[in-house]
Amino acid sequence: MQQPKNHIPHYIRIANQLKADIAMHYRSGDVLPSESSLCSQFGVSRGTVVKAIDILQREGLARRKQGLGTFISRPSLHRKPGFLASFSETVRDQGMQPSHQLIEYKIIDRATAVAYGCDESALLIKRIRLVDGVPWALHFSVLPLSVVQSSALLDIDNIRSADFSLYQALEAAGFAIHYATEAVNSRLASKEEAKLLKTEQPVAVMVVHRNSFANDHLLESSEAIYLGDYYTYDCQLVRDHNL
Repeated sequence: MQQPKNHIPHYIRIANQLKADIAMHYRSGDVLPSESSLCSQFGVSRGTVVKAIDILQREGLARRKQGLGTFISRPSLHRKPGFLASFSETVRDQGMQPSHQLIEYKIIDRATAVAYGCDESALLIKRIRLVDGVPWALHFSVLPLSVVQSSALLDIDNIRSADFSLYQALEAAGFAIHYATEAVNSRLASKEEAKLLKTEQPVAVMVVHRNSFANDHLLESSEAIYLGDYYTYDCQLVRDHNL
């Protein structure tokens, strides 16, 4: 018997129902019902349930862990090349709440700062960045002392506040960021990085290196380490037909 043209396959209907359930009743890290439970709930075969969960995985909503079950994932943080925005601005634009935890704050000499792309002694700020209270990324920021000493960035109490934004602090101090250069690569997280991000090893991370400038004067050199599953770089490409 031929199915009607508007027939929706069972696995898609189940995936849609699970998406609605996730939005309403689940948080990151929660475990979905077992595949056998979902088979009983929806009255379908295991193969159909597996295809539905595959959809959730492709969309970044869930992750299978061998022998443990299917866990709800954190939503991916979407970045758009060509638009310079802070972590806080990006998170708020996607309807979530940013915060941070300060893990290191110290002056480093020029020899150490050069490794971060800064050609003078600098202030190093290391933070865990959180989204809705969940560890999302590690940010290492290096600011030249020539910038720090003429601003209020040495106020550690201000930096410790959960809603601190480095870009806003720079702009409030009269340092408007005009442009930035950025490079993205991937690797496996170190043991310490995995511990700070509260995840198990091995795990892939995306590493974003950024230098931010006022005219041609460096204001900040940063390295941001994101869990690979929760960082998406969106871009639009145009083909040059003159090539």
